[in-house]
Formats: sequence, C-alpha cells, structure tokens
Amino acid sequence: MSEEFKDPKDLNGDGKVSLGEKIQYAADKANEKLYEVADEMKENAKAMYEKASPKVKEALEEAKENAGEWVDKAKEKLEEMSEDVSEAADKAKGKFNEFVNKKKED
Repeated sequence: MSEEFKDPKDLNGDGKVSLGEKIQYAADKANEKLYEVADEMKENAKAMYEKASPKVKEALEEAKENAGEWVDKAKEKLEEMSEDVSEAADKAKGKFNEFVNKKKED
C-alpha cells in the first residue's frame, strides 16, 4: 500500500506548492498562533486578577463605578473651556473690527 504524501501547503490540491500557497499557509499558521497567544494572555490576565489583592479588586470596581462621574466632569470642563474660547474669539473679533474701523478712519 502506497500512501501518497500530501503537502499541507498545497492548499488547492493540485500537487504543486506555489509561492502564493506558501505565503497563505504561513499566514494561516501565524494567525493560528496569534489566537493561541491571545487566549493564553486572556487566561493569564484572568489568573492575575484572581490573585490580585482585595484592595486592588476594590480599586478596580471603584474605578468602574466612578468612570461615568469622571466622564461627566470632563464634559463639564470641556463645555466651560468651549465657552471661554468662544468668549475669547468674540473679544478678538471685536478688537479686530475696532482696528479695521480705525484704519478706515485714518
């Protein structure tokens, strides 16, 4: 019984391995490895979280709870800054108009 060897890089099964097939095969293998590493990292992160001290967990939970409040404060500050910029722009426009009118008079 002779079994024919099939190269796994022969993606289209024509018995030849083209450069494109080699590249695609390598990309597929790299993609598989990336998923493996990502899964390992996810599991490691879970394990680290489980080992974290109660104080760290408490701080993380508090940060999650306060995130909305922090965003609201940031929005308020941005609105204030926007108003300040608008006022400054209006003042600059007024000063520019005064300057132009004075130049017209001269």
